[in-house]
Amino acid sequence: MANITDSEGYKKLLAAVVHDETDSPGLHNYGAKLAFAISRAEHYAAKTGLDAADILNAWEKQRDYWYMNFYQECNQPEIKGNNVRVFETVAALKISIGKTGFRCPMCAGISKSPYECDSGKEMSRGEICNWKSYGLLGTLGKGVYVFVKSELRGQNIFMPIAYETVNNQI
Repeated sequence: MANITDSEGYKKLLAAVVHDETDSPGLHNYGAKLAFAISRAEHYAAKTGLDAADILNAWEKQRDYWYMNFYQECNQPEIKGNNVRVFETVAALKISIGKTGFRCPMCAGISKSPYECDSGKEMSRGEICNWKSYGLLGTLGKGVYVFVKSELRGQNIFMPIAYETVNNQI
């Protein structure tokens, strides 16, 4: 296992933190965000058997906005409880989801998409629900975070209907 502080992801994140500390000292606790990212990568490593350096590298490759907003509980939740699930592969994730659709957290309709409500359910004032799992309010705590080990990637999605069954009860 590589030392996380030797990884490219750590070096990239550290450079951003040093830049912000120099450019805008005292504005935010930049060091705490760096510590969160490292701690959370180590948590994911412990829970998945993957390498923390690889996880941080992957997150930094995926990150396309400010690290202060990227590294948050909602984007890298702890792997615990029923609202976070880990899969070896995308195929394993797809099998677990099945073909029954996803529960929209806003209208409670069934969507074919895990990210955007396409239920066609009418909301107030005749508007059709178009809720997004990736919007400001996300899944309103009614979705699930799925992490795929082979991709070193996780996402918040609407709750799969398959997870609502008695056998897979959340």
